[in-house]
Amino acid sequence: MKMNPWTLSVLLLLAGPLGADPDWHVEHPASFCVVEGSTATIPCSFTHPTVKKGTSTVLRVERVIWCPKNEICKDPTPNVYNSSNVRADSRFRYLGDLVSDCTLKIIKTVKRDAGTYHFRFETNVEGYARRKGVIVTVTNGEDMKVRSSVTDHVVKEGGQVTLTCTSACSFHQLDVRWYRNGHALSETGPALHLSNYNTGDYTCSLDSSGKKTTPPPWCLLVGEYEDGEVVKVRSSVTDHVVKEGSQVTLTCTSACSFHQLDVHWYRNGHALPETGPALHFSSLTNNNTGNYTCSLDSSGKKTSAPWSLFVVKNKSGRGWRVTVPVVSVLLAVFLLLLAGLVFAKSRRHAQKKASELIQKQEVDREQEAVGTSEEVSYSTIHLKPNSSRSAPGPEHEIVYSEVVR
Repeated sequence: MKMNPWTLSVLLLLAGPLGADPDWHVEHPASFCVVEGSTATIPCSFTHPTVKKGTSTVLRVERVIWCPKNEICKDPTPNVYNSSNVRADSRFRYLGDLVSDCTLKIIKTVKRDAGTYHFRFETNVEGYARRKGVIVTVTNGEDMKVRSSVTDHVVKEGGQVTLTCTSACSFHQLDVRWYRNGHALSETGPALHLSNYNTGDYTCSLDSSGKKTTPPPWCLLVGEYEDGEVVKVRSSVTDHVVKEGSQVTLTCTSACSFHQLDVHWYRNGHALPETGPALHFSSLTNNNTGNYTCSLDSSGKKTSAPWSLFVVKNKSGRGWRVTVPVVSVLLAVFLLLLAGLVFAKSRRHAQKKASELIQKQEVDREQEAVGTSEEVSYSTIHLKPNSSRSAPGPEHEIVYSEVVR
């Protein structure tokens, strides 16, 4: 069977020093994590026999190569470093030698640098490459944190504190820059030793601009602080008594900023599951009544002064919307009744006036009638003289008695 020359060469490499001989060896980590923008230094070492097996030929390394993706790492495979053709502008630097050190340095790593890298060294007789390369992972630094030598954010004046810039991935210590309140400090390196420093937000960066790979700041308060002064609770409403169904937001504030995950909330001294600088209540119930405090750590030692929240039943709410038209109707009815009363009173007054006028007219008519009757009576009292002056009879007496009443 005829075999492809490339396949044959691979098999020979695997059967030779690449596969079995313990004298041919490359040692490096199986994986390596680096923060984007930082410098990655991948440790590596190699060994080989002094002489070629079965001969007296002395072996000496003549070329070293780092290449991505290809486990054989032999020409014409693309490489990131080749000692026979060094590119001065390359971000990949070889820190090793031609004896035993094969350390590789990647300057200012970027996302595309992620991948598997293999090392190969070639002697004056033969070469060797490790089949399992180092897997390089590049992260954006979301897991970076600033840790403190003290758990409390409050430090007395003259005290000493050490802040450390940490990450699950590797970064070169010289790449670390420190900032307070956004302003660069002169100190560099993964550890920042503080003494007689001021209150502020401390953070680190793997970029001199401070814009990239910056973890949440560590809030450091220097001085004497009483309980309840380090952090304070502020409310979106000024009144402590709130009706059911209302919305309220409590906010934890401090003399300096802090990462939202560092804030813990408590009600009546018991920890709540919510974290972050703001505690939202979308629809309050009576169960939300209590004294609320916040703290910058889970121990709850340095807590704010309590904010008392009392939730009462909503007796107006919907009823108020109903009461407005009801009151309007009642007011209209009242005004109508009042107008009716005024009208009725005016009518009675007019009737009374009319009645009085009628009575007066009747009295006047009666008086006129009486006057007329008297005149008639008097007009009938004219007696004719009697020729004989005899004594008056009974008839004359009767007529007179009718006149004089």
